[in-house]
Amino acid sequence: MKNNKTGLKKFEAKPKQNYGELSDVYDELLAAEEELREQYKELQKSEELLRKSEERYKLAIDGANDVIWEWDIEHNRLFVSDKWTSITGYEIDDNTNIKFILNNLINPDDKDAVIHDLKEYFTERTPYYSSEFRIRTKAGEYRWIFNRGKVRRNNEGRPIIMSGSISDITERKKSQEMIKHLAYYDSLTNLPNRAFFMNKLNNALKESKEMNKRCAVIFIDLDDFKRINDTLGHSYGDELLKIIGSLLQLCTKNPECVARTGGDEFTVILNNISDANEVSFYCEKIVNLFKIPLEIWEKHIYSSASIAAAVFPDDGDDANSILKNADVAMHNAKESGKNKYIFYNNSMKEELLRKAEIDRALRNALIDNEFNIYYQPQVDIKTGRIRGFEALLRWKSKTLGFVSPVEFISIAEETGLIIPIGEQVLRRVCWQNKIWRQKGYSYDVLAINVSPVQMRSQNFSNTVKEIINKTETKKGTIEFEITESVLIKYTDYNLKLINELKDAGIKFALDDFGTEYSSLNYLKLLPISTLKIDKSFIDHLKNSIVERAINSNIINLAHSINLSVVAEGVEEEEQVEILKDMNCDEIQGFYYSKPLPAEEAEKLLSMQKIFLT
Repeated sequence: MKNNKTGLKKFEAKPKQNYGELSDVYDELLAAEEELREQYKELQKSEELLRKSEERYKLAIDGANDVIWEWDIEHNRLFVSDKWTSITGYEIDDNTNIKFILNNLINPDDKDAVIHDLKEYFTERTPYYSSEFRIRTKAGEYRWIFNRGKVRRNNEGRPIIMSGSISDITERKKSQEMIKHLAYYDSLTNLPNRAFFMNKLNNALKESKEMNKRCAVIFIDLDDFKRINDTLGHSYGDELLKIIGSLLQLCTKNPECVARTGGDEFTVILNNISDANEVSFYCEKIVNLFKIPLEIWEKHIYSSASIAAAVFPDDGDDANSILKNADVAMHNAKESGKNKYIFYNNSMKEELLRKAEIDRALRNALIDNEFNIYYQPQVDIKTGRIRGFEALLRWKSKTLGFVSPVEFISIAEETGLIIPIGEQVLRRVCWQNKIWRQKGYSYDVLAINVSPVQMRSQNFSNTVKEIINKTETKKGTIEFEITESVLIKYTDYNLKLINELKDAGIKFALDDFGTEYSSLNYLKLLPISTLKIDKSFIDHLKNSIVERAINSNIINLAHSINLSVVAEGVEEEEQVEILKDMNCDEIQGFYYSKPLPAEEAEKLLSMQKIFLT
């Protein structure tokens, strides 16, 4: 029994020991379970965060205006976001790869630049990758995109992954093109403007130098364009400019080389010309454009143009010299007559320098009182009585010597100096008239040439009236000689002005009749009292039946509307006799007297006074 009790005790002790071990294991399992449970919770939490992150990433990609892309360079796989489809129209599939895009979608003109930008970045010549190019959509149109990206490299420095974004910049490009167009193109004619022309010219000169070729610049300046605006309105003038611009483009090989560089000024660049004859050919084509009227809104409009040309390298080796010399030629073209073309030559530059010298000297002449007034008698052809004198301006410059009126009058008109010069002449002639009248000399008028520039000056009428009043000039003793151009230009204004001055006591004579438009219809418009036949119609009276017939008709028609006629440039007795038979009223010329200083002219008046008494 004792042994049995002892064995029982041992048996009882062993389960207790096992239970304790099991309890420990169980505790360990519980702890492990709790740890696993916590890990699972953490895992669930991480999965939730990852899911949310992926959702945010997807939302960011879907909501972005840009295409998000990633290029697996090692495996040549390309990922693009859905925005790719909205920009290009192409679905994302296996064809969405770099090779397909390069070969089929990128504009062929941009492909080399795209590859170059990539190579520059991969070889680390540039710190970042960016490129602008056109990509063809599924609809067949091209859109501008801006592509940028960044590469990841392996330990060896080789690119393995590249990612970036694509932006659609089509609208921005359109805006840039619009701004560029406004900067370089004329808004009215849609022709290149002066800025564009200068770029073109510089490029043309550079190319000509490199290829040892010639090129030329043609200037076209419309004649009397202001008259069209004034008579028909600016809408007609604008339409005329547009039509002429289009016609000029048709005359040239390259329409982009035609530009509008000023209000009524156009330029043409001729590249790779063989010689001056080729330039002449194009100039003739341009001249012919203006030989027929242009129809604008059922009106036929006649226009003309002065044309000048300068050739590289003969007339200059850079843009500035070419343009300067072409401008010099244009000045000569304007002076030589309408609808003609002129080539630049070196003598023109000498003429320009001469004009510049005269311009400078003219300004000093006013200050230094270098002008003198000579008087040429106008004589009654039947009685020999001095009807009056034409006051003629003479200038002996301290620096240039004697300068012909033919030279300096036109320059004075261009510069506006004719206005103060003309005022000085009028003032001196009126004082001389007062002196001679006080001495009792008998004559009708003193005639003064008046420039259209003077008549258009703002205070001309008031200045004339002020001088007339100050010198106490008797009405009808001062006569203004005007040319036919006054009748054509600014007719309404001049008519009002002439009538106003007539009321103030000024007479008017039409000078150089027959040299311009020669229409007696214009004579009806102006209250003139005298018509002066130009010397060119008198020179050939002796030997030309035609000239005699013309002069006879002029005299008869003038008399029919109560105008007195003065023949200018009479030098021979035979001319006097012929004119007398035609019933010409007065003669002026070397036959009777050359222009004289005031003191010598006074001697003639003194002799006449003695004769008449």
